[in-house]
Amino acid sequence: MTTKPAHDSPILVSGAAGDVGAIGRNLTALLLAKGHKVRALVRREDERAEALRQIGAEVVQGDLTDLTSMHRVIEGCARIYFGMSVSPAYLEATVNAAAVARHHGVEAFVNMSQMTVAQMSITETTDSPQHKLHWLAELALSWSGLPVVTVRPTAFLEGPKAGPIPEKRKKSRSNARAPASKLLGVNRPMRSPA
Repeated sequence: MTTKPAHDSPILVSGAAGDVGAIGRNLTALLLAKGHKVRALVRREDERAEALRQIGAEVVQGDLTDLTSMHRVIEGCARIYFGMSVSPAYLEATVNAAAVARHHGVEAFVNMSQMTVAQMSITETTDSPQHKLHWLAELALSWSGLPVVTVRPTAFLEGPKAGPIPEKRKKSRSNARAPASKLLGVNRPMRSPA
């Protein structure tokens, strides 16, 4: 069943063609199935980009570390899902996306972070450079003035290697997860409990 979207503008999904975790790809499919317009950001044109077009996404090629590229990608989007694979450029990409999103008046910015960030502070971080980049990115987003929703998952255990979730567990979890489309409609900052 599809619902009528509240906005006519597309939702930008970064990492839409990604293989690691496939979060962006799965979110794109979910949002399209719910009747939302999706602008899928990809790094290169390949069979994954074509597969996104086939399911109805508007595919745009861009680079999260290039401001000119990000203006072209974000312009016209009111909501953004930001997720990126492990990269030394993670902080730069987050700040670029946030700066351009603010410039274009984005109404909701959903940031996929990680659980360990909740345990970090200005006096205590971690030895992991990637965890530190996520922590710094969250700080930058909190200072950005954007309405940010940060999701801090522990792990994603879906897919062929994880196996199916037993029926008993599915029933107990059915009300525990908010659909990504609901998260993208939130217009106030909040943190996930994870």
